[in-house]
Amino acid sequence: MSKGYYYLVAGLPDLVPEEKKLSFSSVDFRELMADELTTKDYALLKLFYLPFDHENLLNLFFEEGKEWDSRGNFSKEELEPLADRKLAQSADTEALPDYLYEFVITMHGEEAPGSRVEAARQLSADYYAYLYQNSNTFVRQLAKYQQDTANVLTALNGRKHELQYEQALIGNDEVTEALKKSRSRDFGLKSEVEHIEDLLQIFEMDNITERELKLDIQKWHFVEEETFFNYFTIEKVLAFLQKLFIAERWINLDPEKGREMFEKLFSELKSGFEFPEEYTLTYGKKR
Repeated sequence: MSKGYYYLVAGLPDLVPEEKKLSFSSVDFRELMADELTTKDYALLKLFYLPFDHENLLNLFFEEGKEWDSRGNFSKEELEPLADRKLAQSADTEALPDYLYEFVITMHGEEAPGSRVEAARQLSADYYAYLYQNSNTFVRQLAKYQQDTANVLTALNGRKHELQYEQALIGNDEVTEALKKSRSRDFGLKSEVEHIEDLLQIFEMDNITERELKLDIQKWHFVEEETFFNYFTIEKVLAFLQKLFIAERWINLDPEKGREMFEKLFSELKSGFEFPEEYTLTYGKKR
C-alpha cells in the first residue's frame, strides 16, 4: 500500500465540483495524476483515455472535420501526420500502443476498412485485446464488462430488428459464440455475463435517454463493487476516473442529472474512503 495514495484518495472529494458548470474535468484529472502516481500506475490510468484517441484518429482518417477531443492521450500535432501516408512513414510512433500503430499501418494498406464503422469496430476489438493482456485484474475485469455489455446490446438490437449482427460483435470468445448461435432469451449467458438480466430489462426501455442513464448507473455500480475492498490503491483511483467519465458525460447531456452524479460522487467519496476498522494505515490488517 502506498502512503502517497492514502493522501491522494482521501483528497479526491475536493476534486468534485459542486457548481452547475464543470470546473474539473477528466483532462484536469489526468494532468494532476501525472505528478501523483507512479509511472506504472499512471500508465494504467492513461489506458482508459485511449478510446478518445480512437475517435481522434477516425476523425483524421475519414476527414470528418470534428472538433479535436482533448481527452485523448495524444495531441493533434502528434496524430495528424499519421493520417498522411508519406508523413506517417517518418512520424515518431514510439509512444503509440502497438495496436494503434498497427491500425495506422492497416489504414494505409490495401486491406484498410472500407467504412468508419468497420474501422471503429477494429479499433475497439484491438483495444480490448490490449487491455486483456494487462497484468492488473481490475483493468481486465472492466474490459470484459465493457466488451460483454456492448456485444449483448448489439445482439439484442440485431435480434429485435432481424439484422445480421454477427460481424458487428467485438472479439471472439464464449460470449460472442453464444450471441451468434443461441436463440434463448438470455443467449444462454446467465453464468457467463452476470449482468445479463439487467441488460435485458434495460434494453426493453423505450426512452433512449433513460436507457443510456441506466447503463451508466449499472457501470457505476460495477466499478464500485469491483473495488470495494481496494483501499487507497490505484484501483480506487481508476474507479474514480470511470465515475468521473460518467458524470462528465451527463453534465453535457443533461446538466441537472450530471450535477446529481457529481454530488453523488462527492458524497460517496467523502464517506466511503474511511479506512476500515480492521485495518490500520501503518501496519496493514490487524492480526
